[in-house]
Amino acid sequence: MEQRKRMRAQISEEDFKLSPSIEPKESLETWQKVISAAWDMTIVAVAYNDMRIPLRRVPETLETLETEINKINDQMTLDVIEEEIKTGIRHFSDILEHSRDSRDRMDRILRATWNRRLELKS
Repeated sequence: MEQRKRMRAQISEEDFKLSPSIEPKESLETWQKVISAAWDMTIVAVAYNDMRIPLRRVPETLETLETEINKINDQMTLDVIEEEIKTGIRHFSDILEHSRDSRDRMDRILRATWNRRLELKS
């Protein structure tokens, strides 16, 4: 199984100490995990920004393909269109599946964060 590659933000013990008068309440390990997860979310945001413009063009592109199909006379051209559409369906299906799962988890994390805040206040 291929190991997932990702950049990891690292903080040192010196960076971890906020100031001599304030001691951190969380462990270094907890902060490392939180920073690493936050970095992953930042990478997703940057990648989405790169995809936004091409995704906006998809409806227009599909409309063009749909209108051009009736003008095509070569089976090989139809084969290319078919393969590209099948590939698009696979990619969009994968995006939707992972997006739904991620969104559900984000909602659970927000609820858990809110509940934890309430617990800490009492």
